[in-house]
Amino acid sequence: MSLEAAFKRLSVRPSSICHQCRRTLASATSRHAQYSSATSGLADSLISSRRESQAQAQVPRASISATTTLSPPSSTDPFTPPTQPPRTAYDIAEDTIAEIGRSTLERQARERVAALQRDWTRQDLEKQQQRRYKPGDVYAPHDLSGAEAAKWKKLRRKGRMMQDVVDQLGINPIQHYKNFSMMSEYMTDMGRIKHRRETSLRPVNQRRMAKAIRRAIGTGMMPGVHRHPEILRLEMRDRMTRY
Repeated sequence: MSLEAAFKRLSVRPSSICHQCRRTLASATSRHAQYSSATSGLADSLISSRRESQAQAQVPRASISATTTLSPPSSTDPFTPPTQPPRTAYDIAEDTIAEIGRSTLERQARERVAALQRDWTRQDLEKQQQRRYKPGDVYAPHDLSGAEAAKWKKLRRKGRMMQDVVDQLGINPIQHYKNFSMMSEYMTDMGRIKHRRETSLRPVNQRRMAKAIRRAIGTGMMPGVHRHPEILRLEMRDRMTRY
């Protein structure tokens, strides 16, 4: 947390909160509650110290004004400036917040001016393009026009899949777990079930196909190997030579 945010939390008093906020604050962690209570306690102590210092400063000021009204000013006394109350920690915090905010605004203004004065780079021009060209793409000058670039601003959402190859064939993969060709089409070379982005099946049919594959592996009709067969062959040969 920055110094500016910390002092802002001290200077700004929280207002009344709604029931939803109370529910959110009640469900917060105990550490957050301790921090908030410590911060509010520190803010209250700063405010009380400020009031006490102001009250103490008003008492000598009133006595000085009473003595000056009773006794006429002498010409020999030098000019005495009016006494100012001592600065409290609350005043110092307010001045620090104002100074930090002022410096932040000045720094942001300087950064904006420097950004306007600097020359355009390749990265800046690429960020303005809506279409992301890949190495090897062929395009015409017309593709760089505003009309063609506006076409790429529209979000192309992939529609929901209504049916897949299993629905078109009208079969249930669980009933075809003995079909070696069908099961091997949705398995990797190491016996793992392919992901849905590779099979292009609907979630329901993907689960059915996975269940059929696991049933085929469990019955021993499909190999379920997680290591390369060549590595298994070498390990078996080493085991035989060892014993």
